[in-house]
Amino acid sequence: PDEPCTAGDLNSDSSLDVLDVVALVNIVVDGGDYNACGDMNGDDILNVLDVVQLVNDIVGGRFDNATSATLIKYSNAVILQADGYIGGVQMTLLHGADFSIELSDNAWISDYATHDNQTILVLVEPAQGELFTSSGDFEIVDMIIANSQGAITAMVVGEFSLSDAYPNPFNPSTNIELT
Repeated sequence: PDEPCTAGDLNSDSSLDVLDVVALVNIVVDGGDYNACGDMNGDDILNVLDVVQLVNDIVGGRFDNATSATLIKYSNAVILQADGYIGGVQMTLLHGADFSIELSDNAWISDYATHDNQTILVLVEPAQGELFTSSGDFEIVDMIIANSQGAITAMVVGEFSLSDAYPNPFNPSTNIELT
């Protein structure tokens, strides 16, 4: 029979620390065997929400949580913008065989694993700005953006444009379209 475990204590050393966070991130990105000790929110799924909750259990909660986030997807990079604290980002990318990725150093912990034409990445406490750069085309097929409380609303922007000012920027009233 399986022995009961303490939530978050993935290495069974009777303490919650960065070693447990790294172990949980590795399970999430590598798709390792389910570990009940890592299921911090009790939903029977190991993902970045469990990682963020484990970090909060170690260092305490935050009060400046983001309520929404925007990911700006360029051909070779993804940039994060948010209105407050982001505890973690998890993405699943679909891509061709010629794809390569380099994660930003501006996160507490970041890791990824590529299997065939799919990459799963996790960034814990990423700073706003560039999350990663890449070569080769990719599509974001799944993502979770979390503050310290749980998943938040996120939008991916692939392209945008700004029209010319009309009728004339020197008139008392000018129109500009943002798409």
